[in-house]
Amino acid sequence: MFKSNYKIKSNKKLGLAVFCFLALVVMTLPLLVSSSRKSDLYVNAKAGDNRDGSASHPYKSINEAIDHAKNKDKVEIHVAKGEYKENITLRNGIKLFGEDKEKTIIKAKKEKYETVSMKNNSTIDGFTIKNGKKGIWVEKDAEASIINCIVKDNGTGIAIEGGNTKKSNQVSISKTKIKDNNWSGIYGAGARRISITESEISGNKKDGIDLARGTSAWMEANSIRNNGGSGMKLVLDQSNIWTKKNDIRENSREGIEVSSFGTDGRIDIAKTKIVKNGLFGIARLQRAGNTDWNKFFTVSDQSEIWENRSGNISHIIYIK
Repeated sequence: MFKSNYKIKSNKKLGLAVFCFLALVVMTLPLLVSSSRKSDLYVNAKAGDNRDGSASHPYKSINEAIDHAKNKDKVEIHVAKGEYKENITLRNGIKLFGEDKEKTIIKAKKEKYETVSMKNNSTIDGFTIKNGKKGIWVEKDAEASIINCIVKDNGTGIAIEGGNTKKSNQVSISKTKIKDNNWSGIYGAGARRISITESEISGNKKDGIDLARGTSAWMEANSIRNNGGSGMKLVLDQSNIWTKKNDIRENSREGIEVSSFGTDGRIDIAKTKIVKNGLFGIARLQRAGNTDWNKFFTVSDQSEIWENRSGNISHIIYIK
């Protein structure tokens, strides 16, 4: 009899404990879901006075949405077609989506500054970006994604501050047109990990792509043409650069200019067309030291290099 009572009491205690645990889970779960849920804000240049960032009552400017995105970890801002005359900074974790890249335009209000600044884990997708000293400025060590945009009529199209080459700090540029800028299309100011794919870099007054020493880069399936300098301007030293299936043609200077200051690096050109450029298809410049070019710089047999005015691949040009 004693044992039977003990079991009943134990089962009651166990049942109560399970009930309390389940009740706690049910009460806590919405909080956990809510804390991890992303926030969606909306912007429309034609918005009225009653604005709360919802789809039915959007904010009128992108900066207004960014200001209301404070203290939120994951924010997606959806922007309707229209022209937005402002300079914006995408803080950590903000993802900005335009309705139509041709008709959703961010035009710098202050032309002496970058039109768009990007901090860590930020994304911009589906915009025309114009009229800034730099169209897009990616800050030091920031992981950033630039997708399906048009970057034109700026000083420099896209400028990337130096930092390190960790994968977590990669700058990705894809399916984007960088054109008709007054300086270089893409400028990497220091060692960074950069991916440039399926993009058009054309009509820029200086070089199409200009990357500093120590860059880790993957460039594939890009059209790089009609730039006022070289199509690509690369530095061998401490770099690790792979290119594949790019079409580099009709640039005013070299298709690809590669400089070496005498330290090791790696640049590989694969399955690339380098055609009808104003000087060499590929120019190899030895600026200091002594480099084993055959060891650290390769051009695959599957590449096509022809009709470049000064020749297809230069001898080693020593520059003092």
